[in-house]
Amino acid sequence: MKHLPPEKQLAVFDFDGTLSPGDSIVPFLLFCQKEGLCSLAQWAKAGAGFLAQKLRLIDPAYAKEWTLSFIRGKSLSSMEALADRFLKEKILPNLFPEGLRELERLKKDGYTVLIVSASVDIYMRRLEKLLPVDEVLATPCSVDDQGLLTGQIGPNCRGEEKVSRLRAWEQAHPEYRWVYARGYGDSAHDLPMLSLAEQPFLVSPSASLQKACPAAVPLSWR
Repeated sequence: MKHLPPEKQLAVFDFDGTLSPGDSIVPFLLFCQKEGLCSLAQWAKAGAGFLAQKLRLIDPAYAKEWTLSFIRGKSLSSMEALADRFLKEKILPNLFPEGLRELERLKKDGYTVLIVSASVDIYMRRLEKLLPVDEVLATPCSVDDQGLLTGQIGPNCRGEEKVSRLRAWEQAHPEYRWVYARGYGDSAHDLPMLSLAEQPFLVSPSASLQKACPAAVPLSWR
């Protein structure tokens, strides 16, 4: 008789707007500008990308490429060192205290905790060493054989792509039967991911978002 792997409880979190107030990519661009890694002209590229995305002229992943085009040719190791400082100085001090306590509680209770974020992995993956989480799945930034960033970004880890990334992660960890016990998000882009969870949670949802996911428990973390 074939023995099934043991069950393991999984808790999945969005990041921007769920654990941290607002978007993180603009603060990252501002931090890099102050560090002398990009010029003021980069804001024009970022603005053009944002506008083109809003008008649905380009995919959000391309908008991220425009915003972060200055990383092309930079070494991954140097960007990761900068990302650590960015997170410690600008992101971690501003996390929702209730969200951080929830991460800590779930880890203590034996959950495997994942962050699944549309923000880019050059800084998001560094959270694995800074927060009580097991792994971070984020939008990947391409790196060449010399360890240099190519400037290419994607696929964008939002909406259905979050589900695809979670399914791929699950297949890569067959030692357990994963139970999607809890899911946390704050936007419509998180709803496909939250649909996997036995108990979804929405952080400060609008009335329309709560209506779109009536099973979700509303949380006031802001």
